[in-house]
Amino acid sequence: MRVVLLAVTLVGIAARAAGAGCADDAKAALQARLGALPIREALESDRDGEHTTVVLELETLQRFHTIISGGAASTLPAVELLILDGKGWSKERGHWKPFVAARATAASTAEDEQALAAQLTDGAAVTCLGTVEKDGRKSIGYELLQDADPSSGAPYTTMHLYADPASGLPLSLDMSGQGDFGPAVTHQTFEYLKTLKL
Repeated sequence: MRVVLLAVTLVGIAARAAGAGCADDAKAALQARLGALPIREALESDRDGEHTTVVLELETLQRFHTIISGGAASTLPAVELLILDGKGWSKERGHWKPFVAARATAASTAEDEQALAAQLTDGAAVTCLGTVEKDGRKSIGYELLQDADPSSGAPYTTMHLYADPASGLPLSLDMSGQGDFGPAVTHQTFEYLKTLKL
C-alpha cells in the first residue's frame, strides 16, 4: 500500500513540476516578444455582441501607432493614435491633431505590454501541448486555464498560446470565456517586423 501511495505522490509531484515548467516556458515566450521589437500586434475581439479590432505597431515601448475600431463606439470612426517619445497625435476625420494625453497613454501602453506575460500565466494551470499545427504552420502550443474573476473585467478563462519552435517567440493567442451577456472570444497575432520607422 505504501508503495502505491508513494507512486501516486511521485506522479503528482512530477505533474506539478511539468506544469510549472510549462508555465515558465509560456511566460518566457510572452516576455521575449518585447525583446524582438519592432512588432505588430493585431487583436480581434467579440464580446457581448460587440466586435473590436485593435492593431498596435511598436517600434519601441515609447514609439507606437495604434488603430482601434468597433466596440461600444462602433458607430464612430476608428481611433488612430501616434505616440513618439512623449509626444502624440490623434487622427480625426482624416486630419492629425496634437494628442494631449500622449505621456499617460505611452506609460499605460508600456505597462500593459510589460505586464501581459504575468497577467496571463501567474496563477494559471498551464499544460504543454507540444508541437501542433496552427494557422498552417507548426507551433509549440500551451493551454492556460485561469479561474474566473468577474471583478477583473477580463472574462477570459481558457487561453491557447502558440509559439515559433525555432525562436520561441509567440505567434498567436486565443482567449475564450464568458462576458456579461454571452461568450467572449479574442484572437491575437504577433508579427515581428524587420524594420519599422514611425
